[in-house]
Amino acid sequence: MTETVFKLADGYKLVVINTTGPSSYSSGGFTYAVKSLRKVEKVIAASASGGYKVDAADISVSGNTLTIKVYYYDYDATADGAAVEATGDLSGVNITIVVIGS
Repeated sequence: MTETVFKLADGYKLVVINTTGPSSYSSGGFTYAVKSLRKVEKVIAASASGGYKVDAADISVSGNTLTIKVYYYDYDATADGAAVEATGDLSGVNITIVVIGS
């Protein structure tokens, strides 16, 4: 887990978070506390590796803690499905999130 911090002119900070998913992901998402911020004002962008999806608009914020939901697309030989929430071991999934806060 790394946090790269950039100071903005208005006193806020832009933080680029690089982390991995949890080894035991369950429905509803996992939490990540942004150590370099007291309060997250906005989640700007989010992405995940390995065919997984993290949507910035779907990350909830409470103070400096993010609740991150991870999805994948249920494609099989018979039909393409909508994105569904992941389960299980996501420790090999790299997740990048960009936030602004104080």
